[in-house]
Amino acid sequence: MLPLPMSTAIASAILGLAERFEPGGVTMGHIVDALEGEGFRPEQVEQQLWSLLAQRRLTPCGYVARKVRRRDALGEIERARSYELLFIPWSEDLDRQLDLQLAEGEG
Repeated sequence: MLPLPMSTAIASAILGLAERFEPGGVTMGHIVDALEGEGFRPEQVEQQLWSLLAQRRLTPCGYVARKVRRRDALGEIERARSYELLFIPWSEDLDRQLDLQLAEGEG
């Protein structure tokens, strides 16, 4: 049996993680970290993840919000929020959230 093309192998691995973490979802960071541990390059995983979103094979189902503290260039502590999307396999119901109806003149 021939090995799967790299993009197919990555897509299968991403969708497998999304299914495993359903219904709560899995973060992009967790997906990238897990697949990097399996030998895939992070850039390839990120690119394939965005491709699966564009193909409507993944659906955002929420997000994780974190408060981050770091030092700025002057050494002062600054606080910032960081948000990361959660993904599940494609869901028709949740997919509708992506069809935003913007008011005229927006976007």
